[in-house]
Amino acid sequence: MKKAACLCSVFSLILVICSEKFGWAHVNPGDTLTKDNVAQAAELLTPSTLWMVVRGMPMTIRETQKVVWPKAYKEATDKYYGQVKLSVDGRALYNYVAGAPFPSIDLGDPFAGFKIMWNYEQNPYIIDNAGTTFINELVSSQGEVLATYANLWRRMTWLGRLYLDPKPIVPHNPPLHHSNLLGPLSFPQLHKGTMLLSLSYLPPDMPDDTYTYVPQVRRVMRLGIANRGDSVWGTDFDVDSYWGFNAKLGYWTFRVLAEKEILAVVHSGKYGDRSVWCAPRDGKHGIAAALPCVSWEKRRVWVVEGLPTGYPRPYSYSKRVLYIDQDFFAPLIQELYDQHGELWKSLLLCFFSAKWPYGGYPVWPLNGGKYNYEDEWPFIPNGLMVDLQQTQATTFDAPGGMKSILEGKTEWYFNEDIPTNTPEVYSPNYLIQSGR
Repeated sequence: MKKAACLCSVFSLILVICSEKFGWAHVNPGDTLTKDNVAQAAELLTPSTLWMVVRGMPMTIRETQKVVWPKAYKEATDKYYGQVKLSVDGRALYNYVAGAPFPSIDLGDPFAGFKIMWNYEQNPYIIDNAGTTFINELVSSQGEVLATYANLWRRMTWLGRLYLDPKPIVPHNPPLHHSNLLGPLSFPQLHKGTMLLSLSYLPPDMPDDTYTYVPQVRRVMRLGIANRGDSVWGTDFDVDSYWGFNAKLGYWTFRVLAEKEILAVVHSGKYGDRSVWCAPRDGKHGIAAALPCVSWEKRRVWVVEGLPTGYPRPYSYSKRVLYIDQDFFAPLIQELYDQHGELWKSLLLCFFSAKWPYGGYPVWPLNGGKYNYEDEWPFIPNGLMVDLQQTQATTFDAPGGMKSILEGKTEWYFNEDIPTNTPEVYSPNYLIQSGR
């Protein structure tokens, strides 16, 4: 592990040297970056994306395209942002109704980091609810699949709702901010039927609840809040990292490290397409088999450092560094550091911002879904959590594992009034009933 950590430091040093030698990064739409010419884009890479390019991931560059807020979200922002207040410690919002709480960020503000993260919490892409099926694959350093997980994910926001009744808030005691439900797993057999529920509460001092249903004993078990940073089911993912950043803001301290331009994936160009991965997973191509070959573009981001300061016992990571997109507040890349301050893992989300990801979407509409998307939505069809120290990764395809788009029966959806994503779904009782 120490050898791998040293290599991460070496790559970071290379990044600095290249920046000083070559000056401003030179990269244009149509270019392809590889390990042979990566120096020309040194300033646009993060330590982890440099690591990926050096290990065989080419970056095909496309033009930068702005992500436009949904009409309802913009209107709510214009109407309500002026009344929003932040608590004296940054851990709570007051007078918030809907939209972006802080549409303008002043980097001279000592609470700029908190304000950016509150914008992420009330982002313009998961406003009322969202969901998808997905496949996780644990890929070794040789490029072989060690384990496969077939799963279902649902999320609901209880505050700042704009499309579905009740709005703008779903009453709950104690008040909830958002909830996530993973499962039931349909594969592997060892974990079949397992479900995981997380509930994020609005009171800043109230710990989030995390429950898992274990079908072998037909019991719901409760996890401690510090365990949310631990790996789930043998993958590289943790509960607090799902789909970007899923931890309780009140247990963290945030500061802005920089405002800069990086290369990231916002219009990946691939959805339900297994050719997204750079090499076959046959054990012959190394970690490149877990790296995405998609379209990258220049994005303006805030680089935000998060320190876990509120946990009752040691947390898995010493810090998280998030690269937050300035258009739509998404953590495009997240880098996680171990207790020795060495870069350990990185989460890369491959967004595909579009009204519809392909013609005829969706092939299998959910009961109650209208799919009347007049606005663009940032789908997340692919991504990975890579362990840079162990040189392995857990990838996801969402929707999962399709040889053909016609095989996807639960694809990405946003703000749909469907019976499988309602307040009643997010409860321990639902876990028990679904597992029987």
